[in-house]
Amino acid sequence: MPNADGFNRIADVEAHVTESLRSTELSMKQTAHNLENARRLRSSLADAENRWYRAKFAVGYTKRDLDLESAADLNIRFKLFLLATHYWEGRWLLAMEEDLAGISGSSNKTGKATLIPRWQRRMMLTPCAVATFASLPGKLTYSRKTGGKWAKEYLYNFIDLLIVDEAGQVLPEVAGASFSLAKRALVIGDTQQIEPISSVPKPVDIGNLREVGLLQNNDDWNALSERGFCTTTGSAMRVAQEACYVSPYAELEKGLYLFEHRRCFDEIIGYSNVLCYKGKLRPLRGPVPADAQLPGLGYLHVDGRAIRLGSSRANLLEARTIAAWLDANRSELESRYRARLEQIVGVVTPFGRQVREIRTACASRGISVDLRGGMTIGTVHSLQGAERPVVIFSPVYSKHADGNFIDASASMLNVTVSRAKDSCLVFGDMDVLSTAAPGSPRSMLGDFLFSSNDNALEFETEPRSDLQDDSGELQMLRDAKEHDAFLIAALAGNGRRYSIVSPWIIARTMENVGFLTAFEKAISRGASVDIFSDPILNTNAANGAKTQMTLAKDTLAKIGARLHEVPRLHSKIVAVDDDLLAIGSYNWLSADRHGKYARHETSFVYRGQHLESEINTIFQSLGGREKCNRS
Repeated sequence: MPNADGFNRIADVEAHVTESLRSTELSMKQTAHNLENARRLRSSLADAENRWYRAKFAVGYTKRDLDLESAADLNIRFKLFLLATHYWEGRWLLAMEEDLAGISGSSNKTGKATLIPRWQRRMMLTPCAVATFASLPGKLTYSRKTGGKWAKEYLYNFIDLLIVDEAGQVLPEVAGASFSLAKRALVIGDTQQIEPISSVPKPVDIGNLREVGLLQNNDDWNALSERGFCTTTGSAMRVAQEACYVSPYAELEKGLYLFEHRRCFDEIIGYSNVLCYKGKLRPLRGPVPADAQLPGLGYLHVDGRAIRLGSSRANLLEARTIAAWLDANRSELESRYRARLEQIVGVVTPFGRQVREIRTACASRGISVDLRGGMTIGTVHSLQGAERPVVIFSPVYSKHADGNFIDASASMLNVTVSRAKDSCLVFGDMDVLSTAAPGSPRSMLGDFLFSSNDNALEFETEPRSDLQDDSGELQMLRDAKEHDAFLIAALAGNGRRYSIVSPWIIARTMENVGFLTAFEKAISRGASVDIFSDPILNTNAANGAKTQMTLAKDTLAKIGARLHEVPRLHSKIVAVDDDLLAIGSYNWLSADRHGKYARHETSFVYRGQHLESEINTIFQSLGGREKCNRS
């Protein structure tokens, strides 16, 4: 019977012990080998670390430095650049010395054997040559005699590296010729910036693509267009992306990206980040400081009118308001930035005619608009690649004309907003943003602008000349006392339809001022009272569990007035029938009448039958956001 260890014989025990000893000896040898190998690796690591530290200290690295790259930039790279410069200067001197007579005598020769060495000598002194796509091909030509005549040829594949900047603005057919002259290309650009403008009609573009074999009869032009090859929709950047094999970001287009953004405050570039870059940008400048004069993204609601002038559009009130605001804030801006106003602010608008109107309005107030040294006022192309501390955007469009043109491409608002370093201000009819399709560039800009009440600017706009009658008479209301007296008097008149647009509404204010009593009396004689307020702005508690909006709605319902909830409301308006209209900055049904929160507010009152169209336009716009019946 075997023992507890499973051995039956002494020989079995001896065999087990022998095998255990052998296994242990092998394990010891392997362990010793591993230990020796580890010691060698540790010695090699220590030697490599010593050589690495010696190399780092050789370029001026110390433990106080943040990283080796910074140390190399500060201490060694410029020296290496100078050494390389002097080396190639020496090579140029040797080349000139070797054949000075031959070089001097061949200055008028344009053959290939002469031009290639000439370019190579030039590159010894200036290794980087700058040119436009229009001029580069003509620089790299040589003459070749064929059939007894001289013909022009090109130095194909001659450029070692072609670097293209702002490639998103270059038409593919404009860039193509220069690419044929280079062995490699580094293409830099952003397809989310302003696209190039092609003068080639789509039918001609299709015909040309078929002529050169890029488009077959059964091929889909739209599919080719999406790849960037078409002149009507493409760019050099899109073509380069199509050829690029590097695509590390599945949600973004091909290529490598510079994600770090340092120009704008975080609140500004945040809009572009959401609009165009899938949130991938890393804002590094920081938030708007607490003592900033202006919000990062701000707006001034201007109840103007977009008019068509030829093939363009203009908004005269926007233009005059921008000029007046610049004039009023000139001293403060210049004091803060220690520069001329014209160097601080840039003005952008989608339409050439509005550029003219803004320039005229600014010039009338002494703001320089000269091409040299004057304020940059132009379409978005005028600030492409540039920047200003403050950028003002004039959208032109109003509730009288839809602004879909702005939404045609995200690039317009992306470029406009991201040109502003400290503040981007929108001067215009905010209803154009409020009524835009969800997810559109305008709607998304509205989300950012209306995210805080602090983003709203306070400034008195001028009256609208198009709403004044032939008499030229115009009533101006100032501050709470005059506004309240005007509205109560209007309600006591013979009007049949009263419409009040007040973004904020407070039931207690309406009661204390006497509006509720005036509403009730007007309704009792058969008039209708419609009030439009913003539910988003009136969510604060008013009485127990009720919000200001709910309490106001219940209070008005008791006397027969109708309260319409219109989100993102900005206009402050009173309309009586079709011949009286008051427009201004006064919150009729909520403003503080006394104390530290009482503000200086102004409204203009227009009268006449000619107002019918304007009043209908206003309430049709509101009706599209909250269906109501004014009949």
